[in-house]
Amino acid sequence: MRFVLLAFIGITSCTLAHAQTIADTTLPPSAQKKISPARQAARQVKNLEKQLHLTQDQVLQLQVILINRDVAIDSLRHNPSGNRHDEARSRRAIQQRADRQIDALLTDDQRTLYQQWKQKQRERAMQRRLGSGSVPQ
Repeated sequence: MRFVLLAFIGITSCTLAHAQTIADTTLPPSAQKKISPARQAARQVKNLEKQLHLTQDQVLQLQVILINRDVAIDSLRHNPSGNRHDEARSRRAIQQRADRQIDALLTDDQRTLYQQWKQKQRERAMQRRLGSGSVPQ
């Protein structure tokens, strides 16, 4: 099981890295500065691993969930439908699906910590939107 997850993560990462390299050459310079879905997922996994005290198996499962989420959201971003409401609804559905998967792999204590972490993230996002300048970590 662990080998299958590692192989899947490896293949997904290589595919994403190759796709990102190809995409970087076709995107305008302003869009090239965006972080790749694989890097974004890796950053969040590292953060959540510390915050939630995850086991190694949980880390592997979380990587798969977050990479899939970030690839799906990145695909929406790079292939806009023209209908912002539908795109927002799709992003919310992708995020909710990932949250359900994450909740399923966490213990009760970790789930509580995850909910607290998500609340802090929402507060930080609200502060950024309101333009308050410095955002506490």
